[in-house]
Amino acid sequence: MLSRGLLSGSKPGQGDFRARLPRFAGESGAANQRLVQALDGLARKKGITPSQLAIAWVLAKDEAIVPVIGARTRAQLDESLRALDVSLTPEDVAAVESALPASAVAGTRYDAHQMQMLDSER
Repeated sequence: MLSRGLLSGSKPGQGDFRARLPRFAGESGAANQRLVQALDGLARKKGITPSQLAIAWVLAKDEAIVPVIGARTRAQLDESLRALDVSLTPEDVAAVESALPASAVAGTRYDAHQMQMLDSER
């Protein structure tokens, strides 16, 4: 859901495998950081975190969609669960989609070899 921490602003440290993922590396990583900054700006205006905004956006799209939250710590889980208290207006949803269009996400989730093994990406 949060793209391996990308949407929360998490940056890979030394030895972190994410540093080799296309969405975190090189020009794609730089382009995606601009999207993360846009999400952060929208979240700040609402007084919430980018993670909470991303989760609230998914929840606002359709009640039949369930966001998958891969929290590694209790603090991350607590932060994510607070998204349940966030109400987004149709204008909020449109602002998120305008600032972060799906077509603007740079790079694939994994390298070319790994992408060939994913059934969900075909």
